[in-house]
Amino acid sequence: MPTRYTSQEYANMHLIYGECRCNASAAARLYRERYPNLERYPDYRVFVNVYHSLTEDGHFPNQIRDGGRPSFPYEEEVLQEVADDPNISVREIEERTGIPKSKVHRISQRAEIHPFHVQRVQSFLHRDYPERISFFRTMLQRHNENPQFIQKILWSDESTFKKDGYINLHNFHEWHVENPHLMRENRSQYRFKVNLWTGILNGKIIGPFELPENLNGTHYLHFLRENLPTLLEDVPLTDRRYMWYQQDGCPAHFAVQVRDLLDQEYPVRWIGRSGAISWPARSPDLNPLDFFYWGVLKEKVYSKPIESVAELCERIFKLLRTSTLEDIF
Repeated sequence: MPTRYTSQEYANMHLIYGECRCNASAAARLYRERYPNLERYPDYRVFVNVYHSLTEDGHFPNQIRDGGRPSFPYEEEVLQEVADDPNISVREIEERTGIPKSKVHRISQRAEIHPFHVQRVQSFLHRDYPERISFFRTMLQRHNENPQFIQKILWSDESTFKKDGYINLHNFHEWHVENPHLMRENRSQYRFKVNLWTGILNGKIIGPFELPENLNGTHYLHFLRENLPTLLEDVPLTDRRYMWYQQDGCPAHFAVQVRDLLDQEYPVRWIGRSGAISWPARSPDLNPLDFFYWGVLKEKVYSKPIESVAELCERIFKLLRTSTLEDIF
């Protein structure tokens, strides 16, 4: 186990922590700069720990007061284990150090460190970054010119709902006296799917509308020409007159006849590949439907098993017919 720091070292840490206005990461960097020849350097968590020990207990970490036991022993050992391996689990700390998991939890809470989950994000190509930056700048410029610009955009997207769809097991549970050993079937050989288009305009859901499973330019053109106007009937005419249409760059959206129609119906008012504002490739995080809507909707749709296409469609459309955007989220 690592040895403890001296009282002088703790004092220097506390002074630098205050100098950095209780910014532990900045304090750790400044400590390295001010004392460049030390054999070891404290992690930022140690600065937080020193501060709490002095303000709450009146002494440096692991120092014994009046011949008694330290109020939080093993703090440095736990914090050092975390500093050496940020992916370490509480169980592994117990196995390596012999410190009980309950004490590890208390020490981590006292040091204000928490286990954060890794998030999966969209992968990018090197050429994607300039396109995204250009898009951001264009949107900011439009917003500065007209603060209501974002509200005028009809954000659109398609998503496929399958029999074995999205299940967030982290939030899926049932209360029982005894464990009922809940199970959900997955990857069934009997498969079906539904492809839905949905839009969001100024906080209002437009649609959904069922599209063919294998969408192509002809199908999408028919939707824009024949079905979208019907979906927009409840939108005030003045809003439709100045509305922008957004779509991503999937092949069906890039068909020549589709772009010609958008140029005709939304002259210099559509966002997408070759649109008035170019939509950057591989950017689902910029679309509110991809970023949030589909995930939350599918979590509700798949809360119970689905046995047929009719049941899947009914559940989706019933949820959206009886709920507003605020009710769903």
